[in-house]
Amino acid sequence: MKLNGFRASHRNRWLLVKKGVLNIREFLLFEYYLDSIDFDTRHDNFGSFEAYYDDTAKIFGKEPETIEDWHNNLLKKGFIKVFDEKRKLFKIKSPKRYGTMFGCTATQFARDEKNTPTLGFILNDICFFPEKAEINPPKSNVLATNSNPKALGSFKVNLGLSNVVNVSQKVVIIKQEVRSDEEYQKIYADGNFEGLSPDDMRWIDKTVVGKIVIENDEQEKEIVRIYFNGNWNEYQKNLVQKTGDF
Repeated sequence: MKLNGFRASHRNRWLLVKKGVLNIREFLLFEYYLDSIDFDTRHDNFGSFEAYYDDTAKIFGKEPETIEDWHNNLLKKGFIKVFDEKRKLFKIKSPKRYGTMFGCTATQFARDEKNTPTLGFILNDICFFPEKAEINPPKSNVLATNSNPKALGSFKVNLGLSNVVNVSQKVVIIKQEVRSDEEYQKIYADGNFEGLSPDDMRWIDKTVVGKIVIENDEQEKEIVRIYFNGNWNEYQKNLVQKTGDF
């Protein structure tokens, strides 16, 4: 991706996180892809982008396999689709929504979405099958204590989760500590999460809590790898046993 230029950035995109349609990892990868697309309507590849997991992993500081997981989630949820598999090209819906030149109509999209400010209307513009999009807002706010601080760079959360847990199942809680204003300002100044303002970071930390039902050993291993960086001790601290609805 060329690290210059600009594109229209619609504020209502944060509804995707707030309503739990995308988790924060998927959301940031989607934003990265939007910055990567061909914005010239005169090109055959207009609205498409290349997806190379190795290159993207360097941007996010993650393993290529992790980026591939996030990418596949965007595919399943309909926010991107295959354009040319051999060339690793993918496409977004309504690319004219993000451009301001060569026939793109970002202003018109913004005007239409302002007049109909519903998540469903927005999803029709940006999702290939909005009727399948799951809306899973966090059920409650959970604030972490100061006993187990974590860097925002290793922020682990999943919004797209069921709120119902079967009887007598293990459940792991995924949450993030709420920090001081000075800490958020420092994180922002250091550029570790510069796509979010300090207020955005605080809102995410205060609002988001994930609950994952452990169904088998393989799933458990993947959860430890993805959400706890392979640290089983940290995973055990966040493991609970629940009966009935959660």
